[in-house]
Amino acid sequence: MIRKSTLFVLLGIVFYALGLSSCRKFSGTQTVPSYIHIDSITVDPNTDYYTYGASTSKVTDAWVYVDDQLIGTYELPATFPVLKKGPHEVIVIGGIKVDGRSDARDKYPFYQRRVYGTLNLTEDSIVTIQPVLNYLPIGEGTNMAWMEDFETTNTLLPEDGSDANLVRVAGSEAWQSSNSFFSGKVELPPDSLDFAFATADEFDFYDDFDAGVYCLLEMDYCCNDTFCVGVQYYESYQLKTLKLVKVTPTDKTHVRPQKWNKIYINIGPWMNKFNSASYFKIYFTSDLTTQEDVDYGQVYHPINERRYYYFDNLKLLYRNL
Repeated sequence: MIRKSTLFVLLGIVFYALGLSSCRKFSGTQTVPSYIHIDSITVDPNTDYYTYGASTSKVTDAWVYVDDQLIGTYELPATFPVLKKGPHEVIVIGGIKVDGRSDARDKYPFYQRRVYGTLNLTEDSIVTIQPVLNYLPIGEGTNMAWMEDFETTNTLLPEDGSDANLVRVAGSEAWQSSNSFFSGKVELPPDSLDFAFATADEFDFYDDFDAGVYCLLEMDYCCNDTFCVGVQYYESYQLKTLKLVKVTPTDKTHVRPQKWNKIYINIGPWMNKFNSASYFKIYFTSDLTTQEDVDYGQVYHPINERRYYYFDNLKLLYRNL
């Protein structure tokens, strides 16, 4: 049993250590912080639709620099202290959940940073900023390998054995804006098994970028059942399929889209890992079965209700490492 005197000594040490930590954090002549509040970060709604597609975004984090020093990464909305006062340069970089995972967060490399050249900070006061971002210019940090908004075409083709095609829909079923009137839809009746389709385009970035690529897929979607996004690649005279990310339902109750979501899927590591492949395609399927599931007898089966999946504003962006 710990004696009271010993307990008081231990508590004193803890409080002293915390005090030292606090002094280091607030060292210098300024002891009262200023505050910055960021409610959300969006992409400029006036972004050129025909070059970059729709300006939908899901920026979840702010990476904040003051006078070129990183002061923190904050999940939005956020109010955070800054030990500065007066005019200072503040830079905000948009951050995302990679593959939709809360434990995998990073800066989004295809958005420009937002620079506030002289943001005036005041002790014990809150300055609110609302960053609006733009894509990096094409050829200057961003390359658009593929974009599908379903407005005029559908470049996602069914695979052999798929129980459904992806069709274009309009009206209340579509994601709509001033430039967008159509979306892609897959519908599976209860007696159907799975859909599978892939891009008509074949991607090969290694003629120019032998060092590898940073490549992400942006996608708006709405669904009442889980599906997978992956890649197909042709290697050693064989077409292989690799499922990468399971995308969970946005709405489990409705038969028409009620809740759209956006995800950023990191394709680059797999393109770099299999860089000897002749080409890649982006692959979508409702079949959740993996070889591991088969090996252990855990094979997924379709649910006994009508399943729907809506897609829009798909973009495959890349740049060399």
